[in-house]
Amino acid sequence: MIRVVAGSLVVSLPQAVLEPVGLKEGDRVILEAAPPRRLIITKEGKTVTSTQHLEMEIDLLGKKIAAMESDLSYKHYQYKHNMPCDQGMEDSSVAGLILEGIVRDRDRLDVEIAEKRIQLYELQAGDSPQVGVPSPSQTNGWLPQESVNLQPRPELGPRPRKGWYHWIDDERRHYILAFANHKGACSLRRYNPRTGRALHRRPNRTGDYQDSFREFMTNAVLLHVSAPVRLEDCEKQLPEWLLTELQQQITLPPEAQPVG
Repeated sequence: MIRVVAGSLVVSLPQAVLEPVGLKEGDRVILEAAPPRRLIITKEGKTVTSTQHLEMEIDLLGKKIAAMESDLSYKHYQYKHNMPCDQGMEDSSVAGLILEGIVRDRDRLDVEIAEKRIQLYELQAGDSPQVGVPSPSQTNGWLPQESVNLQPRPELGPRPRKGWYHWIDDERRHYILAFANHKGACSLRRYNPRTGRALHRRPNRTGDYQDSFREFMTNAVLLHVSAPVRLEDCEKQLPEWLLTELQQQITLPPEAQPVG
């Protein structure tokens, strides 16, 4: 039914027509003309904020990286056990290029995630004003430490569960470090970077290794591995392929200098 109310054209639709499309009182709709005899009514969907969209993009990129890690593990198994299944894996030189190409693409996604996390942080920081911070005019130009109550830095996504690092102690001795988070605790394993032999293991600590082993993280250099590694398989010695891969990313001192 069509009628005029206060100079506006009002279209009344029966409930039987509205129910199948989920329209109810209070919904926002968009009307579009479809000449010569049709009118299109579209129900507006839920609006996604910029921060929500960025969070979804970061989540998607994280899943892509997980898929790449799985592909790396699968291809590395073929290469290590001489069981080529995928095209190109039967040729060792081509297989190496394939693996390196996946690592390169994975690292590019890491960079893209980092860029989007910066965007997300900037958006969230802009939406979260500081609280409890007096102005310089109220404090004669300085801010007493006890009066500052800043909003905490927003969490920008899940932290890595494992990490491989090159670390040099105060006596200039070099180590390969393997960190892992698991069920509210974290572990640190140390290896001789020349032989791959496992050294005395440090006791586990509570929390994430990024916080609990901060004294190592401040000057450690992150290393990349081309395939997932089970630390249970590295209790006494690093696998040869892994040791070679890590050694290619670090510069060791002359043979005479003590290492590990």
